[in-house]
Amino acid sequence: MSERGSSLPPLRDDGLPTLPTGEPVLARWFVITMLLLVPVTIGVTIWAVSMIPRGETVGPAERRPPGDEMVTIDRGDAQLGESTETEPGPDCSVSIEMIGDDGTRAASERALRAFCRLLDTGEFPEARAGLGDWIRGDGRLRIATFELSGVESSARVEDDRIVVELNAKFLFEDGARAAPPLIHQLTLIGQPTWPGAPITAEAELAAARAQADACERLSFGRDRPRGCLDVEELLADDDPLQLILDAGFPAE
Repeated sequence: MSERGSSLPPLRDDGLPTLPTGEPVLARWFVITMLLLVPVTIGVTIWAVSMIPRGETVGPAERRPPGDEMVTIDRGDAQLGESTETEPGPDCSVSIEMIGDDGTRAASERALRAFCRLLDTGEFPEARAGLGDWIRGDGRLRIATFELSGVESSARVEDDRIVVELNAKFLFEDGARAAPPLIHQLTLIGQPTWPGAPITAEAELAAARAQADACERLSFGRDRPRGCLDVEELLADDDPLQLILDAGFPAE
């Protein structure tokens, strides 16, 4: 039986180097050129990346931007939980209303218990005064996701109530880590001019010092919360008040 002829066209000798089987191979000049282009390409890539502008470092004072007459610290927009269930706070905060779902209220309770333990030391009179103002302001505590994610706590007047807010990150951390930010907020709330006038640079400095003291009392060790590191960096500066003024807080 005769063999059928191939339907493929006959191979042409185009002058390119081939293997003994007839398969084409890359010319030496082409391989060398490609090898030379590799380091050039890497160098261009590194140069291009180095030319990308870097963002300015945000200082410790700017990480707590000033609010206004009704807001202590600006946290930008916030995503609030859908649940409106409430229950009273523990210990010294029994007159404060915790709002949110079961998990949110549990985290709020842990934070408030640690906060009350700090007040029991007698070392935070301004925060204790702020607690009184919070209670008289029909106080509420809630946890929210902040647009300005570096802000740990904020307070605002909302429907004639003083609402203190904690960053949603505290849902996933030991409740004691939220106590220093609460000391910070209650020290601000205890200022006689707020609400009605923005928090001053002097008041913010006092609140930062109170938060730093709270961080020391709770002894976090090496795993210090971000907020504790921020106030330590702020207070280590030669002129922390000027840093706060530069961040936009008004002078007294």
